[in-house]
Amino acid sequence: MNTPTASTLTQHEWPALARDTVNLADAHARHSLSTQSVQGLAAILEGLLAKQGSNYFEAEEAFRAALSGHTGQQYGTNSSFLTYSASIALDAAAKQLLPQRRPIGLLTPTFDSVPALFRRSGLHLTPVPERRVLPAVDLDYLDGLSLGALIVVVPNNPTGTVMFPDQVIGLLGWAARRGVTLVLDLSFRMFDPGLRFDVIESADGIGAQVLTVDDTGKTIPLYDTKLGVLSASRTLAQQTGRICGDILLNLPELDLRMLGYLFGQQGPDAEVARACRIAAANGALLAELSAGGTPRSAGGGFQPTVAWLHCDTGRDHIVESCRRSGVALLPGDRFFWDRSWQRNPGSERIRVPLLRDEKLFEDGMRTVFSAARDVCSRVSMHADGEQ
Repeated sequence: MNTPTASTLTQHEWPALARDTVNLADAHARHSLSTQSVQGLAAILEGLLAKQGSNYFEAEEAFRAALSGHTGQQYGTNSSFLTYSASIALDAAAKQLLPQRRPIGLLTPTFDSVPALFRRSGLHLTPVPERRVLPAVDLDYLDGLSLGALIVVVPNNPTGTVMFPDQVIGLLGWAARRGVTLVLDLSFRMFDPGLRFDVIESADGIGAQVLTVDDTGKTIPLYDTKLGVLSASRTLAQQTGRICGDILLNLPELDLRMLGYLFGQQGPDAEVARACRIAAANGALLAELSAGGTPRSAGGGFQPTVAWLHCDTGRDHIVESCRRSGVALLPGDRFFWDRSWQRNPGSERIRVPLLRDEKLFEDGMRTVFSAARDVCSRVSMHADGEQ
């Protein structure tokens, strides 16, 4: 196997932003908005430019309320802090953990920018295999690690593995008993009804120290106009607020108004509902193309927005062949951030985003399967991450 030239997943994603490239690399929502939404956004921009409706605090309050309607979490100004992206929110969370002297656990596999953010803050990470936490928590295993903090991405990226609601509560209880700080990256939570509850309120009720991260960019396609929300349980809120206050003063009112409008939509034509349908349609197509595969189902209405594909041979050839054909893919090696390039289970994997316009997705995936046939490779929808 040839070692991929890009050293990080982000370096693979960057070229995919080119205009003439079919972007099947990054997991941000990149499908088209509805005509109604486009018209609504145009009216918001026109109103602000005409200075007819400028009111920053009103816009922020409306955004917080609209987001809460999809997550079940309350976003009070004293406990939830708005940032430009989930990455900035995670970086602030890393700063919160700097005094920690016990080991800090992080799931593997997961997107490699997550460990990079914490490591750049000077923190040392202990890899925790996904199967020890998702979908059910192995508390005996976690006890053996003597952790001071645990970072969990749920639903996880790239595998799409979820955590059952009772297991989330159990993890909060364990963290409270053991004095472990939890950082829960919930960027994909809007596709998992099981996570539609107030995690921070639950943590406060049992005395757990918890930080959560929400990300609008994984659901709403607004040309990378997005917000990350870092929420903190009671004992962490004041210090978290200070850290975020050192980073920025406020968010653009235009961003708040546009995202507040889109998250405030109701009914089957609302953008969040449309995103779920588009992901489901593309997942079904992918299952059909993979000859006998089935879309991932974890029950409870969860709709994955990424697919974790297995190639039984020739993964690098498939990625390179698609690149030459103008289709960008994300190889799976660096999701296993704790492994070297050698004997890396991600070397047989490709992660594919599902939130793309359906025709573009179909054309791109047909290119993928054509490249696979060239090397007699079978590409299948394996749902479980390698451990």
